[in-house]
Amino acid sequence: MFISPPLLLGIAIALSYLVSLLVPDLHYNDVSFTVLGIILVPAGVALFVWGANTLNRHKTTLHPRRKPIKLVATGPYGWSRNPIYLGFFLIAVGTALLFANVLAFVGPLIFFAFINTFIIPFEESMLTKSFGKTYASYKKKTRRWV
Repeated sequence: MFISPPLLLGIAIALSYLVSLLVPDLHYNDVSFTVLGIILVPAGVALFVWGANTLNRHKTTLHPRRKPIKLVATGPYGWSRNPIYLGFFLIAVGTALLFANVLAFVGPLIFFAFINTFIIPFEESMLTKSFGKTYASYKKKTRRWV
């Protein structure tokens, strides 16, 4: 089963919004959470754009199911093997904070679990087949998320 990561992000945000509407008793009013949400959403967008632009500059695929042409270990890929997914996760957490409901965090948690369980292992397998020892070395030096 494959759900594209941007679609999965949209589902996570919609789910967060839906549960915050359905269970309004779990809302919280704390401006610091709102400020943090306002910071995390653009930070996530910036990280996504940076990661996507880095892949495009190296002329390799952005699509999780396509075979990569090059192993990119520069830019955001120098400190995270998955900066695009990290950016999406920051967007999901930021929007959950903006919805101001404890249950809104179900969206980011589901996003994280799905990406970490299904998408990333598939990509890592493909990268291992494509780049062998070079990818294994990169994997040892660079964390999956942060």
